[in-house]
Amino acid sequence: MKQFEYKIITPILNREEKLNNLGFEGWELVCVDQGTMYFKRETRN
Repeated sequence: MKQFEYKIITPILNREEKLNNLGFEGWELVCVDQGTMYFKRETRN
């Protein structure tokens, strides 16, 4: 069974660079709610 870890990011400046870095680290954006971004990635066991 797959397991995931989660990350919550509040509104940030220089968003493009930060989001690109998160993508390279394997984080996937799953939701945006009032500027807060929620990410998940599969855990590495």
